[in-house]
Amino acid sequence: MPLLGAEPATQFCTIIVRPRPGQRADTLGSALSRAVAELDSNLPTYFAGTAARLHDEILGGNRIIATLFSIFGAVAFVLSAVGLYGVMSFSVTQRTQEFGIRMALGADAARIFRMVMTQGAWQLGIGLVLGAGGAALLLGVLAAAALQNILFKVNTLDPFIYVGVAGMLALVAAASCFVPARRATQVDPIVALRYE
Repeated sequence: MPLLGAEPATQFCTIIVRPRPGQRADTLGSALSRAVAELDSNLPTYFAGTAARLHDEILGGNRIIATLFSIFGAVAFVLSAVGLYGVMSFSVTQRTQEFGIRMALGADAARIFRMVMTQGAWQLGIGLVLGAGGAALLLGVLAAAALQNILFKVNTLDPFIYVGVAGMLALVAAASCFVPARRATQVDPIVALRYE
């Protein structure tokens, strides 16, 4: 065997074996370990398996990190949605008396609804501009540069990602504005005028 006459490896040696046609690759690992042990029982076999299994073992840590980032991202998204809803609901509740006065003076429900939705859109727009143009973009670019080794075939400065996040926040903000705006249109002017 030419392997026996080879120079000894300083650290380790990798042997890649291709199975014969019709032979299962997952059965070669134990046979290869036995063959190495027959040649020299002092030679340890660290890994004897298929390339797919080796690939899975190498990428296992990165997959766990990616899953954790996905979970943290989902939790952050839910927290931002709850926060947006809370802010909009609080804003509408604080203005209940104003809505009552407007309705008593002749404003219809559609106008009140549009007013609340428009003001919510302004708040969202200002928040997105300040967030995207300021610290969030800077932190996002820095984090993306740090994660570039983990991300495979993903451009860290892909505008689709940033536009997608802004679009998702816009949808959450619209939904967060809708419920309080709808509640504002159902305010009884008499009750609203007494509201403190």
